[in-house]
Order: sequence, then structure tokens, then C-alpha cells
Amino acid sequence: PASTVGFFDLGMDSLMAVELRNRLNRAFADTYAAPNTLVFDYPTIADLARHLVDALGEPEAGPKAAPETKPVQTPETKPVQAPETKPVQAPETNPVQAPKASPQPPAPQPVEGRRDDGIAIVGMACRFPGAPDIGAFWRQLETGRDAVTNGRQDNGAWTGIAGDPEVGNDIWGRGGFVEEIDRFDARFFGVQPIGARMMDPQQRLLLETSWRALEDAGIDPEGLKGSRTGVYAGIATSEYRDLMMANGGGPDYLGTASGMAVGGVAFRLGLMGPAMPVMLNCAASLVTVQQAVAGLRTGEVDLALVGGVNAIFSPGLTRAMAALGMLSREGRCKTFDASADGFVRSEGCGMVVLKRLADAEADGDRIWAVIRGAAVNQNGASAGPTVPNGPAQERVIEEALSQAGVQPSDVDYLEAHGAGSELGDPIEVQAAAAVYGRGRDKDRPLLIGSVKTNIGHLESAAGVAALIKVVLAMRRGLIPKHLHFKDPSPHLDWDRLPVRVVSEATDWPPQADRPPRAGISAFGISGTNAHVLVEGYDAANGTALDGADGGSPVGSALRVAAPLPEAATELPRDGDALPARETRLLPLSGKSEDALRALADRYLAWLDERADDLAPEATASGPLLSDMAWTAGVGRSHFSHRTGLAFRDAASLRTRLTEVSAAETLPKPAAGAKVAFAYPNDVGGWADLAEPLYKSEPAIRAVLDRCEAAFRDRRGASLLDAMFGRAGAETDLDDPAWARPVSYALACALTTLWSSVGIRPSVVFGCGAGEIAAAQAAGAFTLEDGLRLAALPGDPETVLKDVAIAPPSIALVSSISGRPLDPGESPDGAYWARQARETAPMERCADTLAELGVHAIVEIGSGTALGSALVRGPTANGADAAVAIGSVTRPSADGNRPSADADGGLVNAVAAAYEAGLPVSFAGLFAGENRRRIALPGYPFQRRSFWFTKRER
Repeated sequence: PASTVGFFDLGMDSLMAVELRNRLNRAFADTYAAPNTLVFDYPTIADLARHLVDALGEPEAGPKAAPETKPVQTPETKPVQAPETKPVQAPETNPVQAPKASPQPPAPQPVEGRRDDGIAIVGMACRFPGAPDIGAFWRQLETGRDAVTNGRQDNGAWTGIAGDPEVGNDIWGRGGFVEEIDRFDARFFGVQPIGARMMDPQQRLLLETSWRALEDAGIDPEGLKGSRTGVYAGIATSEYRDLMMANGGGPDYLGTASGMAVGGVAFRLGLMGPAMPVMLNCAASLVTVQQAVAGLRTGEVDLALVGGVNAIFSPGLTRAMAALGMLSREGRCKTFDASADGFVRSEGCGMVVLKRLADAEADGDRIWAVIRGAAVNQNGASAGPTVPNGPAQERVIEEALSQAGVQPSDVDYLEAHGAGSELGDPIEVQAAAAVYGRGRDKDRPLLIGSVKTNIGHLESAAGVAALIKVVLAMRRGLIPKHLHFKDPSPHLDWDRLPVRVVSEATDWPPQADRPPRAGISAFGISGTNAHVLVEGYDAANGTALDGADGGSPVGSALRVAAPLPEAATELPRDGDALPARETRLLPLSGKSEDALRALADRYLAWLDERADDLAPEATASGPLLSDMAWTAGVGRSHFSHRTGLAFRDAASLRTRLTEVSAAETLPKPAAGAKVAFAYPNDVGGWADLAEPLYKSEPAIRAVLDRCEAAFRDRRGASLLDAMFGRAGAETDLDDPAWARPVSYALACALTTLWSSVGIRPSVVFGCGAGEIAAAQAAGAFTLEDGLRLAALPGDPETVLKDVAIAPPSIALVSSISGRPLDPGESPDGAYWARQARETAPMERCADTLAELGVHAIVEIGSGTALGSALVRGPTANGADAAVAIGSVTRPSADGNRPSADADGGLVNAVAAAYEAGLPVSFAGLFAGENRRRIALPGYPFQRRSFWFTKRER
């Protein structure tokens, strides 16, 4: 949305910033003084608006349009917080509805619990040699494939670069290379082309992989703005900068600085926890795990993005490593083998999302595994600054075990550092055996292996690659084959050591009374030692597995709360389930049409992968498709290119996805988010749907129950009996004495239902009795007082003499004048007396909505007759016409509920609102249900090549 775009991105310069500050000071003279740094401190419209509201205070307003709400909890599960049904607080004239800026993070609070509290891995993503994602990485490991190649295998400007395929089988031409490392979706992250060319691919990899890791966690990345989320990443010096300098160009400091690579992730996502680059060579990314774990345990952060990145471009640096004897002459990591002669350089990026285990369980996160211990130390005064030290390695393992409270013999597997060093590998094995061999049965040796034999040595990203491998292996119950191990190293007495190299794929050793456990080691050439202890988290711990992918976790079920008024009835308990919702909404969005089509293709592939578990007739109300729709709604960011797919079964979903994939044109980008609610004179026409909605939608039920109680107190009769046409109800909905209160109650209930999905008006307008509901939505009087006005015929001044009536808190367009009520004007008894006699032309009301900049008109009733009448065509300045959106559809002639394709159906209405750019809160579509987060397709980045330009000397 425009309100979240930075001032300087919109073209503001320093002089304009000063002028803005001066204008604000003149506007708020004697009330507020803007600092010189105002635009720098609050760099977007939304941020500045929030700051001004905090500084100036809320505008005075009358009674709220609806009582404050609170999520209803059931004792069985923890609810998901849904939006409060409060009116939008806006200026008295021409209000603008803008997304709220994220609040400043609160001061860190101590986290109760022990130092060894578990840390959950709730999301993972990678881009490794031969493996563009987590699924491909596992297939690579499972099949025992070596991803190291003779030079880069894809097309690119590789001349003179490490991995140049023209060099041949040279020592610096062989490595583990990421395909299309020169390509990046700069537009997605708001990076200008010139900046993208000067940006180190390490920064690009970190940005994309961090985004993917958050999506894997089912977390909306854009929802983290202002949060205490930390970014911890191992990173190497910029070899891209070396290339630019070697080719006659000057490096861009910001584009190649290691700190900017990590800080850039925090900047692009708006994260306000620590952003810490770690440059500790081969130990870097495992050290970041230890730092993030410490930050989570002390309460410094609530969420952590953790991992590492490496990109190899410099032939000179590669030659230097070869000269020092670090690189394998064969270009293979032959860890633990007699022929081990060093490692092969590789590149890539891996990121994991960490969260305190108790928080992850409470939030229903997808828990891949649990970190129980993480320790770091240094060799100290050892045999040399680059020589491994066995006792130091033993101590770091012991510290991790101590944190976890785990006996060494209860660890099944060690993912070794294993860099293929003739000296270092034996030292590592001896140290591991000395600790993990204690109390170990002879028939359960410590199994060991190293991912470097599959993908080479990722250096600053090596540790996180090892961690991801271990987590995948645990979840699938299979330890992949350790490659290139033929003749055990003669420097170790293998027969006496309680260890065994996994030279063939091996089932994870069974455990009768505990989860699987593994240690992970990483050692830096500078003497840093890191060790992490990981524990499995499986169905026995309360999480399910994705049927199509046995290793992918599914979150625990959460009861989705509904925003209910204080005095409303509670949600049904689990034993009294709500009627199944027959129609679901899959929201798809991207930053371009091509991305939207590609995302549709990914969901089609997702359905194909689950064909055995998902027959074409599988209904939308079933758990898999319902959880898919839930996760896509609450666990993804939503961009301007949008389409909302309403579906009733797998077949109709596939049809809709195929249409999007093949479409030559797709819906235009959302125009904006300023909404008007239009209230017809009589919404009783959709009363046939009132009872089904009352039974299925807690928000509807909450309002109607309150109206029922108030109506019984005054009339001694049941409003709901009349509304639902129950047997024995002596009522006539053609009688205004019944039709007006029924219509009013239904309109207020529908207003609350829209509020429960995050759609609230900036402007309201009503015709006849509908204006009473419009005034109530604008905060002029309470729900019950509005019902009194609607229910009692005759002289309004008398009816309202004891009612507190306040100026509307949002723009109320009068049906008398066709213009918004003046500031401070209230719709009192005299107003309603005039309203019964005088009516402005509809054209004038439509002109007013256009002048107020309304982008969407939501009709609070059946169909879009009133909304369409209020729509004006494209404006003189070229702005698109507003969109008219209905709310509900009458049932078909046979009395069945409307189909998903029926115009104006509730889910279709929300889909239309979504496509119009309105900020939908998808939790409202699942109120009262138990839903789980599941694995879904990630964003399809639309990459293009960005590479520095060589300059002639």
C-alpha cells in the first residue's frame, strides 16, 4: 500500500523533509513541535500517522459503533487472535484508512525457565549446490548424489571467475556451485537495477532464503515489521568486490559490506532485533545458532532468522587456499578416508527460523526439531593458531550436553565438521569418541557422517547446511550415505573407537523411550569450535506429518477465536462443532502477473503431489484443503497483484488454478484500501440466509443474540423467531414494526462479520432504515439504542430523548444532503425527523463518495444494487472507478446454500474485497474451527541477471 512506501522512495529530498516538518509545526502550533529528524524517524506515511496520533492523542468521539471485543477462549486450545470489532478512528472529514504502522518493540523482559529450555526450529530454507530448495536437498542426500562439478553448469558471465567452465578441470575450477547465482528478484525487494548489479550475491541469497524460511514457518514476513526478531548470519568476505576491483570497477561499499548483508535483511523486513554478521570462517553459521539460542533464552529476541551464506568468485583466493594445502587435489571432500587431502570450495545459503519451544507449541507452529544445547569456545594456546585442538573440542561438546541435560550415550549421530583434513579429521573423531563414547553400549556406536561429501565445503554456511541435513534425516528416519569413504583413515584405530561412519544409507537407530538426538560440529580455521545438540520432535510430541511428504511437519491444531462483544455468548465447545463451511478461499498474490501465474502453477503441483490423499471430490471442508486455505491466508504476505479463488472441492480448485495459470490477463493491481459501507433501506430480502449464518458464523451470532435480548426486554417477543420464520411466530416482515428491527439487526450483524475479516469502513451511507445501521457503524449510538430507534415507530425526538448521541467517528454521508455530516454534527432526533421526509438524489451521494476517494463500496445486504448505483466511472485524473461488492447471496430456489460460483456469496464477497486490495484478516473465515499450519508453496521469485559491468583500463 502507498501508506507504507518510504517518503524518500516517493521522491522526497532533504529540503522537502524540512518543508514537511515546517508545515506540521504550523498546523499544530502550540500543540506539537516536530523534530528536525521527523521524516528519518518515521519514514512512511503510516509510521508518521501513528506517531502523530500518539503525540496528539485520539480525537474525541462518541460511543463506539460496536462494543469492544475479546477473543473467546476454550480450555482445550489456545485461540488465534482475530481483529477487534471497533470502528475506524479517523479525522472527522475525509478520513483515510491506512494500515497501522507496527508499534515499537517493547523492552526485553526476562524469560522464565531454565537455561536449557528447548528452542524450536519452526522454518527452514536453503539454496545449495544442485538443490534450490529443501525438498531438492533431501532428494540429493537420499540418493547419495555428489553436487560438486567441473565448473559452473549454467550460462553466465563466468570468464575469469572461480568456476569458469572454460578453465577445465583445474583445482580452482571445481566446486559446488549454485545455479543462476547472478540472478535476483530485485523488484520484489525494492532494489533498483543499478543497486542490484553492485550488490554482492551473498546479500541476494540471504534476502531470498530468509523470506522462504519465514514462509516455511507459516509466518507472514511483512507482519514482522517492528518486531523483536533477530538476524544472525555467518558470512565471508566479499569475493564479488574482488571481482569488481580486478575488472577495473570501484566496489560499492554498501553492496559488498558483510554487515550490510545481514542488516539488509532486517531493513527490508523491518526487523528490530539484533542484526549480527559473524565472520568466523567455517564455524560461522553454527556460531550464529548459539548466539540466537542465547538471545531467545534471555528474552533479547522473540524470533530469530539464523544461518549463513557463501559465494565463491575469486580465483586468487582459491589459488591461495590451494597453496596452503587446504584444497583437495581431486576436488572432493573425502572425509575420514585414507585418501583425504582437503576440501572443495562450495557456495550457497541456508536459513532456519528459531523460536522458544513453549511459544512455538502455543502458537501451533510447524516444529521441525528442537535445539537443546549450543556451545562455542576457542582452542586457546594450542599447537598453532590454525591447528585443531582435541581437548577444546571435547569441552565444547560437554558444554552442549550439559545445557541439554543429556547423557552422551543418548546421542545417536554426529554430523561432523569433517573438512577432509588428514590431520583435522582424526582429531575430531578422537574428541567425539572421548565424550560420546562414555557409557555407550558396544552394539550402539555413535554414527558419524558429513554433508561436505555431498555438496562440498560451504565455509561460512557449512554449519547451517549440516543442521538442515540432520533435521531432515531425523524427520525421515534415515541417515544419508556418507560419500567417498572407501578406506578408513589409518590415523585412527577404528576397531577400538565407539564410532561408525555411515558409509551406506542407514535407518535412524530406534529409541524406545526418547526422541532421536544428534550433535553437530563446526570448527573455524581461527580456532573457534561450535557444537549444537538437536532433538527430534515428532507425532509422539503432538505434531502430525504431511501425508505427501513424511518428513514435513504439520502444526498443532489451534482453535481460531472470533471477535465477540463482551456480553455475547461463547463459541461452541469442541464437542459442539460449528457446521462445516462448505466454501473456502485460496488467496494468491504476487508483485507481478508472471509471479501470480507461477504461484498458481506451484499450487497445481502441490495438488499433484497429494493426489493419493486428495481425490477430485475431496471437499473444501475437509482438513487438508481447509488447512491449506488457512495457512495461505495467515502465513503469507499479500501483494498488489491478487486473485481470490473460492472453491468447494479439489476439482473446482484445480479448475480455478488452471484458469489463473493460463490467463492472458489477470486482475489489475489493487487500487487502494478506502472502503465505504452502503446500507440499503431493507436488507430483509436475505433473511432466508440469516439462520444458516447465525449457526455457522460466531460474529453473526454474537450481534443477533444481543439484539434478541434487547428486543425481548422492550417488546416481550422474539426478534429471532421473526427473523428466522420459526413456527408459531406471529409476525409479518411486511410490517415496518418488524421489518425495520430485523433489517437493522441483520445489517449490524453483517457489519460485524465484515469486521471479523478485517474490513472496516472509512465512510458509511444508508438509505431509509439502513441509515440507522450506518449511523451505528459510525459510532453515533450503541447497538441497543439503534435498535430502539429502528423498532419504535412515530416522533424520533421522543424515542431518542434519553439516548446519548455523538458525532460520527468516521464520515457519515447523509441521505438528506448527500454530503458528510459536518464536524461536530450529530444525527439527533431532529435529524431523523427530517430524514423521514427528505432524500438527496443518489447522484449527489455517488459524487460525494468519489470525492472522498472511496475505492470499494461494500453493500451490507444482498446483491450490489445500492453499491452499483453509488459507483462513479473513472475520474478526471484517471483513477479507476470504485468496486461494488455484495455481502451475501440468497439461497437457490431449492433452498440449498448458494454455490461457490454464486455472485455475491460470502466467500466470493471476501475474495472480491481481497482482489480490490482491502486488508483481509483471514482468521475471520475460520472462526470457531481447529486449524493447523501446513507446508505450502513458497513465493516464485521472478529473477533476472544482475552482474557488474567490466570496465576497460
